[in-house]
Amino acid sequence: MALPAIQSAIPKRRYQFGEFTITLLTDINSSDPVSYLYIAAVLREGEPEPEVYITCEATTSNDENTYRIRVLSKQDEHIISLDKQWRHEQKFCDYALQGIQQMFELSDETPILTG
Repeated sequence: MALPAIQSAIPKRRYQFGEFTITLLTDINSSDPVSYLYIAAVLREGEPEPEVYITCEATTSNDENTYRIRVLSKQDEHIISLDKQWRHEQKFCDYALQGIQQMFELSDETPILTG
């Protein structure tokens, strides 16, 4: 599994969520064959690299623009949703934070916008 090959991106927001820092990236340039609209990079405290990326990627399906959300890690890759609504930054961000809460069992934590 290949993690996103990000060449440049703009960090738009940051959240602290338990022991994780989640950075929402926009304006992403990558050497990957997909077009990233947003990437949520999930970094565990004390680790040098994000352990999970949640991506929003433009696709074309039945002549309509739609977006897919994938979860990428060194071990795995999953497409978890296909929908037009993910082009909206806040909807993507909310969905990614819910997914992170489930993945890492952060039921007693609340994401805090830090930047």
